[in-house]
Amino acid sequence: MIQPVTDSHNKPMEANMTAGQPTKYRHELCEVVLGVGAEGGWLSEMAEACDVSRPTMDNWASAHPDFSEALTRAKQKAQAWFEKAGRDGLTAEKFNSSLWAKQMSARHRDEYTERRELTGKDGGAIKSEAVTSGSAKLTAFLDGIATRG
Repeated sequence: MIQPVTDSHNKPMEANMTAGQPTKYRHELCEVVLGVGAEGGWLSEMAEACDVSRPTMDNWASAHPDFSEALTRAKQKAQAWFEKAGRDGLTAEKFNSSLWAKQMSARHRDEYTERRELTGKDGGAIKSEAVTSGSAKLTAFLDGIATRG
């Protein structure tokens, strides 16, 4: 998690502002991020709709529990929008499933990124050993024939 910028009283403040400047935060911005999320928009779009940077949004989430909840819900709404788009695509005449899958794995890594964990016997380390390939043996054999000839 990004650590919020703090003032001299260790209270979060917006990025690029000095202590004493008024914040742009208003409770109405909770509805703004919820609206962007409901349309499938993600963090940069939410920040732009609030006319601030992403670090400022992170600071607001740390300083304002109502905004933190709205941001969490907005992310959930955005994920639901994309999940519905994927469901709708299952029966659509044309659907770019690879683009949808890429969007999901990039935006929602915890739930949509394929992971593989490799372990050795009984969960231990993977054992590796050098094996002479058949092509190396063939090359040596052919080299032997060539030098005889």
